[in-house]
Amino acid sequence: NNNNNNNNNNTTGQWTRILTPPPHPPPRCAHTAVYHNDDIYIFGGECATADKYHHYKDLWKFDIKKNTWEECRSRGGNPPAARSGHRAVTWRHYMILFGGFHEALRAETRWFNDVHIYDFQSSTWTELKYGKLARLPPPRSACNMALCTAPTEALFVTGGYSKVKNANAPGASKSEGIMHVDCWMLPLKSLVNAGKGGLLNGAAPPSWERIARKGEYPSARAGTSSVLHKNKLLVFGGVMDSEGDHHRMQSVFYDDLFALDMERRRWFGMRLKKASSGGRRRRKKKNEEDAIEEENNAENKVDIESDDDSEEDEDESSAVNNEEAVSNGWDLDQLRNDMFAFIDGDGNVVFEKIEEDDEEVGDDNSKSMVKDGEEEEVTSATKSSEPSEKTDTTNSVEAQLKQSNPHPAASQPVSKPTEQIAASSVMKVDDKGLPTSVARQTPLPRINCATVIRNNTLYIYGGVLEVGDREVTLDDCWSIDLNKRDKWTCIWTGQMHRQVWKGVDSDNDSYISSDQGGDGNEDSDDDMAEFEPIIEGEADEESEEARKKAKKAAKKAKEKEKRRGVKYEITELKEKLGVDNEQRTPLMGEAVADFYARTTEYWNVEAANSVGKIAADRGDVMSTKELKREGFHLAKERYEELKPILERLTELENMQLESEDKKAKKKAEKKPKKDRLR
Repeated sequence: NNNNNNNNNNTTGQWTRILTPPPHPPPRCAHTAVYHNDDIYIFGGECATADKYHHYKDLWKFDIKKNTWEECRSRGGNPPAARSGHRAVTWRHYMILFGGFHEALRAETRWFNDVHIYDFQSSTWTELKYGKLARLPPPRSACNMALCTAPTEALFVTGGYSKVKNANAPGASKSEGIMHVDCWMLPLKSLVNAGKGGLLNGAAPPSWERIARKGEYPSARAGTSSVLHKNKLLVFGGVMDSEGDHHRMQSVFYDDLFALDMERRRWFGMRLKKASSGGRRRRKKKNEEDAIEEENNAENKVDIESDDDSEEDEDESSAVNNEEAVSNGWDLDQLRNDMFAFIDGDGNVVFEKIEEDDEEVGDDNSKSMVKDGEEEEVTSATKSSEPSEKTDTTNSVEAQLKQSNPHPAASQPVSKPTEQIAASSVMKVDDKGLPTSVARQTPLPRINCATVIRNNTLYIYGGVLEVGDREVTLDDCWSIDLNKRDKWTCIWTGQMHRQVWKGVDSDNDSYISSDQGGDGNEDSDDDMAEFEPIIEGEADEESEEARKKAKKAAKKAKEKEKRRGVKYEITELKEKLGVDNEQRTPLMGEAVADFYARTTEYWNVEAANSVGKIAADRGDVMSTKELKREGFHLAKERYEELKPILERLTELENMQLESEDKKAKKKAEKKPKKDRLR
């Protein structure tokens, strides 16, 4: 989370930080930002740090000419509830806001499908309220939304993510994530017509219309980035998550580009065009331009016209077939092969340990992979058969490394686990044993990158890519000419390989580490003590200070993981407790007598339906006093049954309060953690 402003000069390719006087909006992420009359308006978002998670519902305006912030106070109507992951667009002198989610520690996460409209002129909010029988888009966050101006003004919403309750869902969460693939359209012109200069004024809001998926549409995914271009919604990247046993997520990341033509209501795949011979290409282009001119659609369809021969005309063929596009995303295996080296919290190079298939690899020993309990082939200038004194029966990769090369010289290259992953299409290991970037022809797959269009050129910047439990924040910048669409151009390669990853101990031990100058004297209970030094050498004061800071950050990350565990345990216990039924659930700290007094009527009815019915079958009639006594016994049995859960919940609540108090005391010296992505 950050409240800094940065501006990129597209002519010089330089970033400039914009310094602004107070007041400033609090740091946040997952908010919306729209442009109107030389002002940028941001709404909502979340502040997510190791100790704080808060949703905002404030609206701020940034004056581009004056470089000043101002909070916009509502003068009428009800502002939207606090949320993040929502979407917003400008239409005439209005801002239209849709969707989002709100997460709270002591309540279930809520997703929204409401529509709120902010009038820039009157500073008032208007909510479009629908009846229970109205057909609406399902609640969601992180969707793609854009404004279409022809043939009529309309709002388009597609994709997004949410969770729904499912009693058959795996695990204890009883909920499952949904990658939305539907598309909805909301006509806007009637809003102003019905209001006679305002909005609605008592008239019914316009109806949502679901749009059928036609053309070549993207596969189900979340975390896509989108931008509007000539009544076309361009969508890039995304990820498809599938949850397996023990809540393990299998993710596939994408790097493809699609366009939703909102006039024709059809999807198109935006692949790179293949080069073809000049003469035939010119004739093909001429014929297509003539045909398009006859349809009066040339201006708005430049990005789906084809300059290639008929057998290479991918866009036109996709326009005929209505089917999901075949997207070759990057799964975990490919990500680990291409992104095989990281820098850990102690400044060590961490290599992925990639398992081989059951099939034989072949005679080439230099390509052997690390397997549990097997010796590993390590490329190095010096080797020794002297066994290591350290033994480890729990899949100790570092022990295998020491057996192969216990004392390499400090001046030699860092030992690599295999030659097969010494280089890839993304990175390679240099002579010093450090990962370095490799020039690419296309952007890496990613989620939630920044997108903007200028002069028919699409620019993408940054985003996030995950390799197992490692989250890699990208800062590269790419562009593509939407008219030619013949190649991607890398404007800035970024500094991905200089990042420090601080979660070495949480990815199923799928790594081997090479210490870049460590002294190997860390305590055994240290987070990084499981990595033995491979290169001996003296570290300078600067690197020593960096290691101390990284070690401290690693401990903070461990505390953060502990807090997440507490939160998850609270959720599980509440589900076991049955918090949805207050009559059967004691409150935390509530005595059994107070519990019965609060729910007397419920338990007396339960007693009458159970014990009272049995007595009636025998011909006996229980008095009111006897029914109350039996009702109290039932309530007490329920209380004793849930007592251990209540005690554990109380303990967890106290742990959270203690953590919050500790955080409040250190708030002045606390540094914000990396943004939490939604």
